[in-house]
Amino acid sequence: MSKDLASALPDQEELELNSRERPLESEVVTPELLEALRDGSHEAFQTVYVHYRGPIENFLYRLLRSREEAEEIVQNVFMVLWERRAELDPAKNIKTLLYTIARNAVINLFKRQKVFERYQQQRDPDDKEHLTAEDILIAQERELLIELTVKNMSSMRRKIFEMSRQQNLSHEEIAQHLEISKHNVANHLSQALKKIRHVLKAIIVFIH
Repeated sequence: MSKDLASALPDQEELELNSRERPLESEVVTPELLEALRDGSHEAFQTVYVHYRGPIENFLYRLLRSREEAEEIVQNVFMVLWERRAELDPAKNIKTLLYTIARNAVINLFKRQKVFERYQQQRDPDDKEHLTAEDILIAQERELLIELTVKNMSSMRRKIFEMSRQQNLSHEEIAQHLEISKHNVANHLSQALKKIRHVLKAIIVFIH
């Protein structure tokens, strides 16, 4: 968060004072206030921050069961709001937007944790001392990229790929289970792997 933006935010004492008697949302977060926020008003941003920071942080804490992570993510939520302020529609409920940003942040955190845990379980323990933080980050991104690529495949191709890679079924077993030809299975797997290689090649080029 920029220094200018950070200076516009209230400290903890101010937050506690403002949250003791919280006025109705419609009386505080008006379309006019959101228009001012969209135009870059730090005062409008501070008003929204004071009004929603507590509820959003509590929502995050209920999901994460970690006050530290909730506090970190809630700051990111409002940073995203500030960065995307030009996209605001004053006629829409900003609370919905804030909760959506928060929820997506939690989903992304869970995905990173899931990929990291799977990577830790699959890799060779003897290689631990040779891995750097960057190595692990790249591996996480690679696994997540593959997962998202597979998720975006057609339902049949995704099912065939998962049966082959996760259940270790042969082409013949997959064909029998889905009542399609082995040639069809092979074609789907070939196209799936081609797509994954293309995506991974793109990220390798980006990294280097």
